[in-house]
Amino acid sequence: MTFYHAWELFPGGNRLPFPEDMKQPKIHDRIDLMLHNYCSDEEIVESRRKNIRLVMNLFKSRFGRPAAKERVWLVSVPNRVELLGKHTDYQGGRTLLLTGPKNFFAVCCAARDGLTEIVNADPELGETVLRINGGRPVMDKEGAGSHYTFRVAERLSRNLMESGLGVPPDVKAVFYGDIPIGGGTSGSSAKVICDFLIFTAVGDMLSLDPFRSIIIQNGIKAGLDSGDGTDAFLLALSMYIAHYENGLDFGDLSGDGGVGTFGGSEDHTAIVLGRREETIFCRYCPTRVLKRLPAQPGHTVITAYSGKKSEKTKESMPLYNRLSLNAAEAVARLREMREEDGRYLRDFYPDTPAGRRAGRAYEDLMNTGNAEAAGRVFQFYSEEYVVERAVERLEDNDVSAFGELVSESHALSRDYLKNIAPPVDWLQKTALKIGAFGATGFGGGFGGSCYAVVEKGTERNFIKEWKRTYARKYPDLTRYACFDPYPACGGCAWSEIDL
Repeated sequence: MTFYHAWELFPGGNRLPFPEDMKQPKIHDRIDLMLHNYCSDEEIVESRRKNIRLVMNLFKSRFGRPAAKERVWLVSVPNRVELLGKHTDYQGGRTLLLTGPKNFFAVCCAARDGLTEIVNADPELGETVLRINGGRPVMDKEGAGSHYTFRVAERLSRNLMESGLGVPPDVKAVFYGDIPIGGGTSGSSAKVICDFLIFTAVGDMLSLDPFRSIIIQNGIKAGLDSGDGTDAFLLALSMYIAHYENGLDFGDLSGDGGVGTFGGSEDHTAIVLGRREETIFCRYCPTRVLKRLPAQPGHTVITAYSGKKSEKTKESMPLYNRLSLNAAEAVARLREMREEDGRYLRDFYPDTPAGRRAGRAYEDLMNTGNAEAAGRVFQFYSEEYVVERAVERLEDNDVSAFGELVSESHALSRDYLKNIAPPVDWLQKTALKIGAFGATGFGGGFGGSCYAVVEKGTERNFIKEWKRTYARKYPDLTRYACFDPYPACGGCAWSEIDL
């Protein structure tokens, strides 16, 4: 069985090459290496190990006999926290991202019966059964998240055939995730990426030059910029998978309806490119990693899922897409009134000092009579200025000033995006009262989570008090809520394993 170097096997983690002269590692060596690249927190690592064992045991129980003759793969896909940069990525803005400690894990192999079965380890969430059907997938049975799986199968099949690379294989897989559903930590994007990696890992595409070349070549046509030294394939891959959600073409690889959200690429950037003990400062349209910042020794991020779902259902999709459509409307108005060819909000007011762009754009849009677009551009340029200063404060190790900017970002979202749900706003205010340097809601909004920046060493007491006060205020949501430390973790990984 082939063993890949760690940087090939676990591209999102620290690059720790496995010595070539060592014997082929056993399964436990591979899992240890994966988890070492993923996180330095021993408690989190042990919880991940238990989830991997759960998935492996269920896979052997369900598919052990057919899998005995196949290559078997383990896939890991984490979540993310948007530290700063709310609703800026799809307008060419910048974000500061943290790759999180919650995951989807999947064990998978090729199917020889022409039937794809992707089974959730939680029996209440069901399973997806479909057939690749020569590149024209057919759904036979739906479970939770089946629409993501089907979209992945459809687009991957079409893009592979367009490139002369055949069709993806049918697969057998069992997966499990502890990312809160509707928690605002990119559970939906993580599910799309997990499904994508199940099909491509089993098809052994990720290590093959033809597939890698297709992704890079079309990434270049989409504006790929890896000048900072980021691996070109992984950067292009993060951009490509983002297009599975927004449905747009990626170079010559044709798009479709996506999953219905008009979002950007930040989720996929953090999930694919994350590294242990680092946050990522990025710019988008196209994606470029501007800087990697080492985790600060003096503070910790605590994330609280409110228990109020921020799910992108058919009914709630207009709420999410309204912010994107408002930004597009603002771009159209600015192009007309300024007689400029800017494609994104990022492109306007280049000669105006960063601290004055928001006020100037707001005034210009208010003069057109479009108050909603004016508020949207005020938030965008103000958030851009917040992100810029926050990165500087982190580099200065000024956690107090960083925390103040985090809280300023929350106010901008609440007042101008109007997407902060009352439980999340309450969590933010309470976090400040009990000693956080700063706190903000994050994600798509309309539910979801809040994170707080606290002094290292105070995490347990802070969480205890935050939970206690939240339970008194929102007892009906408490059973769903969760409060966790969020160290910066490594990105997605895949490995061939023995059962």
